[in-house]
Order: sequence, then structure tokens, then C-alpha cells
Amino acid sequence: MPPLRRNFRNGVSPLGGVISYPSDQLHEEVACLALNFHWPLSDILALEHCDRRRWVMEIQKIQNPA
Repeated sequence: MPPLRRNFRNGVSPLGGVISYPSDQLHEEVACLALNFHWPLSDILALEHCDRRRWVMEIQKIQNPA
């Protein structure tokens, strides 16, 4: 096996870095933003992970006030 492939198995490098974002979580975030803001998929996927998570958290705060 080439050295690069051996270093990245199952989405995790030997140093602990994650290569891909969990697809279930990504689908939930996309569904939440699309449903609430009617943003197109391309715009949602263009967001940085931290920005997308922040929008989802803000929606959740509005929908479930303490």
C-alpha cells in the first residue's frame, strides 16, 4: 500500500486528524437551514463548518427558548 493511503484509513490520520465531516451531521445541518431559511444547497455547503453550526444553534434557540 502506498505510504499516503496507509496514513489515512477510515477517514482518520495516525495523528488523529479527521479527513471528512460526519455525513449524518451534515445532512441534519443542511435540512435545518434549508427548512428554516430556504437557502439553496450550494449556499449552505459553501458555509464554513463553524458558521453552519452557529446558524443551526441560533435556529434551535429560537425554536426551543429556555
